[in-house]
Amino acid sequence: MKKQTIFFAALLIYSLITIFTYKYERLLGDTILLLDIAEKYVRGDFWDAVNGMWGPLFSWLLIPFLYFGSSHVFAVNALHVIIGCLIIAGVRRLSFRFEMSDGVRNIILLCMVPILLYASLIAPHDFVLLCILVYYLSIVFKEDYPDRVQNGIMSGALGSLAYFAKPFGFPFFISHFLMINILHYFKAGTKPLRKNILRNLVAGMALFAVISSFWIILLSTKYNYLTFSTAGRHNFAILGPEAKGEGKEKGLPIFTGGFFEPPNKTASVVWEDATYLNVKSWSPLESWSYFKYFISRIIFKNLSQLIKILGGSFSQLAVAIIVMAVLLCIGPVKELLTRKSVLVFPLTTMALYAGGYGVMHYEPRYLWIVNILLLLMGGHLMNILFRNEFFNRTRKNTLIVFFALSFLVVPVRYVIHRGDTGERIHNLASVLKNRYNIQGKIASNREYVSTNEAWYNSYRLTYFLKTRYYGQAKENISDSELESELKKFDIDYYLVWGNHPDIPDFLSKYKEVTGGEIPGLKIYSLKEGATDSR
Repeated sequence: MKKQTIFFAALLIYSLITIFTYKYERLLGDTILLLDIAEKYVRGDFWDAVNGMWGPLFSWLLIPFLYFGSSHVFAVNALHVIIGCLIIAGVRRLSFRFEMSDGVRNIILLCMVPILLYASLIAPHDFVLLCILVYYLSIVFKEDYPDRVQNGIMSGALGSLAYFAKPFGFPFFISHFLMINILHYFKAGTKPLRKNILRNLVAGMALFAVISSFWIILLSTKYNYLTFSTAGRHNFAILGPEAKGEGKEKGLPIFTGGFFEPPNKTASVVWEDATYLNVKSWSPLESWSYFKYFISRIIFKNLSQLIKILGGSFSQLAVAIIVMAVLLCIGPVKELLTRKSVLVFPLTTMALYAGGYGVMHYEPRYLWIVNILLLLMGGHLMNILFRNEFFNRTRKNTLIVFFALSFLVVPVRYVIHRGDTGERIHNLASVLKNRYNIQGKIASNREYVSTNEAWYNSYRLTYFLKTRYYGQAKENISDSELESELKKFDIDYYLVWGNHPDIPDFLSKYKEVTGGEIPGLKIYSLKEGATDSR
């Protein structure tokens, strides 16, 4: 029981902090989309709920909460508490696949609290994917994996859930499950064990294919071509040589293309299903210049970004952990798979997982499982180092503290300085609804600071207002063209963000409903003249 005290303490601390802090901050843009999709299921609008861009699992998990009348805020935060606790339990389970002392294991579990608080404030689908992957890896990393067919079956079931959590789970599971079974196969010393491994591979792949096929059939029927997701095609297309913008927003039409009609009657924004956005496809093989662009501006740039994320967003020791693990793996192949599989398995996993995003782009949230594996590998490597007489009690404790702090700096700093944008937007929406009765179709100006603030803030506002957001104006759009676009989409309210915005002259014909009472925001009612009264 004493060994589990830290485990239960980690669960309790994470749960309490999640419940009582940042309850509106977890209603991110992606979360809102998944909530809207969940609402479609509850209403029986199943066809529009089928979506090629977003994995359905998080929306499915929200359905019971929404069906029984829970608020969106409660549903999202309760789900994050449940998923976070499951991740902590899963990491504890996975940690036993690595050799480390109970003390180091407990430190890792405590480190998971701020890491998961950080992750819970970024993106829900990546959060639930992390939960599934820690349990999947805890199965396939086991020494006795070949002994029971249930290990293959459970792997296939979890692989399907990974796909439902996020489309990336589909190619990752297929490639990883095949590779990990190959490693087990060559590690096995007898024919019966190798036969068991082949049995587990077939059983896992078969179940994965059966479970996943129903969603693939639905998507292929809806979009009229065979596909397991439309996200990959879209995400690669927006990276093309002709893409506008920079950073995470590069190539995304929602930031550069002006106003868009939401894809269905119950959608609040076109981003709910970006499949229907007109994005020009491209291929590195189209021309020599495209190929050079692909290598230099995508592959090499992503490699540099990956290193920055490992050292800057995860741990300052990340690269050192990887290098040390690789060096320890150098030796005869037979010994590599028998005595050093504890390092070979996670290194292979990290390479496949990170490599899958290498042709797109990297963000820390895409690589949460890599962070967890680095943490566990670090614990294992310290166990090896501590066998040396150089490490007395004081030096051991010093290294453990430095190791833990290296993984905590970014999460703790992020959680502390996150801010309260979500709550401020929620409160602003209440004012707009109760005082000014804002409703209908909404569009906004383009205000680019470090991110497209106008788009994100406007979309979150329209969510709380239960209205529809048609996007932000094109970059460098003329006043006459803007006026024409607003009339074309029959926009009811135009939001102008910024303390010193350049307001088009034609808006003077319409009523500014706030009367200057809201700093940094003017709202023009396009269905009311400047002299009309409400």
